[in-house]
Amino acid sequence: MKKTIPYIMFICVVSYQVYATYYEITTNIYTPGLTLQTGDSLYMTDGGFGDLNLFGESSATIKGTSPLAEGTGGIWIIRLLNNSSLYMTSGQVNMIDIGNNATAVLKGGLIRHIYSYQWVPYTPGRDGVPNPNIKLYYSGDLPTLDSSNVLTGLWGNGDPFSIHLHDVPGYDPVIQNIQFILVPEPMTLTLFTLGTLLLRRKQN
Repeated sequence: MKKTIPYIMFICVVSYQVYATYYEITTNIYTPGLTLQTGDSLYMTDGGFGDLNLFGESSATIKGTSPLAEGTGGIWIIRLLNNSSLYMTSGQVNMIDIGNNATAVLKGGLIRHIYSYQWVPYTPGRDGVPNPNIKLYYSGDLPTLDSSNVLTGLWGNGDPFSIHLHDVPGYDPVIQNIQFILVPEPMTLTLFTLGTLLLRRKQN
């Protein structure tokens, strides 16, 4: 029996590696739908999807899409479930649905709507410290939420964004599930770098 267990574990690991798929889309092609499962990953700089579904521990990196138009371009719906993750720096998306323990890092692009089916987790060992599932990188003033639940601000590169947040009954409001991370201006970064170099020089 002791010999059988490692053998079964080895087969499971090999099977997982064989069936994990890497998708790379760098041309303007449109696909009605794609579903990623555990181990699958997507890298995208062009093209579009009707539905992009991320299940299990899958991941997607979106650095560009074709122009958004239902049925022909951009991504109409991204569904993030289980422990999946999204990293987006550009591209055009109509809607992001995020649920379970999925996470998203948003740094740029067009995003029209976000629906959050999540409760905000808290950092283990640090009572009362929230750890939102959505990280949004901005520049300038802190993004603001108006009476219609539309979030407006500037991405880290200075481009404006306007995202309609849709609260789902039974879950935390979307705004509570977003951590805002300020991207320093280039001049601030330069001064910080120079200050660090001078400090090190002085210490030596």
